This record gives sequence, C-alpha cells and structure tokens, in this order.
Amino acid sequence: MSKDSVQNDSVSKSLRMLLLLASYESMGVTELSRELDVAVSTAHRLANIMRSHDFVEQDMNSRRYRLGPAALKLGRQTPGDQNLVAIAHPHLLQLRAELDETVNLVVLDGPEALFVDGVQSRQPVRVATRTGARLPAYATAGGKVLLAQMPYAIVRSQYPEDLRRITRYTLLDLQALERELQQVRERGYALNIGEHLTEVCAIGVPVDGRRGRPIAAVTVAGPSTRWNRRRLKVLAPRLAAAAAEISRGLREHGP
Repeated sequence: MSKDSVQNDSVSKSLRMLLLLASYESMGVTELSRELDVAVSTAHRLANIMRSHDFVEQDMNSRRYRLGPAALKLGRQTPGDQNLVAIAHPHLLQLRAELDETVNLVVLDGPEALFVDGVQSRQPVRVATRTGARLPAYATAGGKVLLAQMPYAIVRSQYPEDLRRITRYTLLDLQALERELQQVRERGYALNIGEHLTEVCAIGVPVDGRRGRPIAAVTVAGPSTRWNRRRLKVLAPRLAAAAAEISRGLREHGP
C-alpha cells in the first residue's frame, strides 16, 4: 500500500470514529477497534491523535472516549442561532457568575436538542459545556421544555420508533413523555435527573422569541452530588428571569 493510501485510510477511519462517537455517548477502545475493523493498538493510536487536537477526549475513570470540544464546535448554527447567542451570552455569563454551575443555551432541531452556546462552571467537579452537541430532546431539560410547547401530535411524529433508552432514568415510551410534557407545561420548567448521563442533573426554562413563542431554552446543569430535584426547583424563578431578559433583548435588537 502506498504512503498516500495509508494516510487516506487513517483519515477515513478517524472520520468514522467521529461519527461513531457522535452516535454513542462514549466508547471503549475495544469497541472502537471492532467497529473500525482495526487492531486495538491502531484504534488507540487514532484516538490519541484525535485527542491531541481536542476532537476526542477520554474519561479518566472509565477510560472511554467521547467527542471533544473541537468536534462539538462543528455543530451547525444558523444566522438566527448566532443572533440568539449574541444576545443571550451575557445572561449566561451572569447566571454562571451567580450559580457557578454550567449554563447552556439550547434550541430544537427536529427530534434533537442542539446546544448552541454554553458557559462552564469553574468548580473542580463540574458538567462540561456541550456547545455543538445534538442529543435526543426527550432526554434533556432544554429539549423537554421546548417539546412541551408543541402540539403533541407533532412531538409524536418526531419519534416514530418510540424512545431510545439511554440510562435507567430515561423516559420509557411516548406515553411517559406525554405525561412528562404535561407536567412541564403546568410548572413552566423541565428537569433532567440523570436521563442522559446518570451523574448529571439539569433544569431548563423556555426563551420566547420576538413573536412570543418559545425558540430556545436556558438550562443549568450540575453533578448529581450537588443537585437533586428539590434543589433544582429553587432555580426556576432565577432562570425564568434570565430567559425574560433574553426575550426582551430579542424583541429590541433581533432581526
């Protein structure tokens, strides 16, 4: 095999690795080697190269690989998203300063929650920002609070094959999701208690656009060692106030 062929094959496998990690929350080196049809040593070498450029990161406890910050930044943002981010970002910074927990800005993209901006907590044990990541909306606080604003027939159409179980806390089926969204509409905020990552808790509130309809969500996420359902509920009024300020900015300065 020529040098160019070897390089092309490595690039191809590296790109496939990114796609695999985008589909799964994390993967071990043995799983990657099997999916890529390469030796474990080769999968480890490729992952280390990707990690050196921040496209992949490795959990120090489980030794499993997941997408890194450089890969997450590749998530698509529309011009409307960029305007939203510009207006919302100072309010995310203020929330982080007050709470010292990770704050995210989320929009819906079909059945997925797209994280368009975030500010990370400065605490030693913290939740990482996921800017650019796309996660199943039903397993995130921001995604659920936005799904709750939609007619349920439309929500159901987004998940024709029912819900994929991610953790033992993920909603089981569409009936469970419908009940959850009804509760979200009644209380005005959504909770995520270990539904996407078992060790992460989050709360989300909607952000209204210029026409008074929710277009995004502000969320605060922290490790379950610091936050539980009761403590998260206390944050709802503060998040709602921040969301109202963002909405005011969109009305005054939006396109």
